Amino acid sequence: MPLPYFKNIQSDILAYKEKLDKNNVTIDKTNLMFLNLILDILEYLGTEDANNLDEQCEYNIMTMRKEFEGVIHSDAVNEKAQAILLTFFLRVAKEMEVKYKKIDNEYLQTLYSLMTSKDFKYPSYIKSQKTFALDKMPENIRRMEYLK
Repeated sequence: MPLPYFKNIQSDILAYKEKLDKNNVTIDKTNLMFLNLILDILEYLGTEDANNLDEQCEYNIMTMRKEFEGVIHSDAVNEKAQAILLTFFLRVAKEMEVKYKKIDNEYLQTLYSLMTSKDFKYPSYIKSQKTFALDKMPENIRRMEYLK
């Protein structure tokens, strides 16, 4: 059983969601589309059963917790903060796919489909994280599950 994580942080996630919703700066349709996905996923993480999330996101809680908390406990609503969230969410979606052969949330599924499509170009930070999440992380998750 993974260590409890989401139960203690869900109110912070929802508070950050409200801050991001009120203070974001979207400059085009693509940014708005990703912002809406981020807001929907934050709502999901802030309201879904915490024990389920702890299980579904165990690997990413262990490996990207500090970056995720750094965003949701800050006032940052800029592109870099959103990029960190997108990366965390992509990795969560990939973890669900590896562990359960499906992505449990429609917004995570949409984000995963968009970010794995050939149509979008990303800043180098997201690109390298995307490559890690899709190519390297699945094996790490399988190994973690095997060693339990």
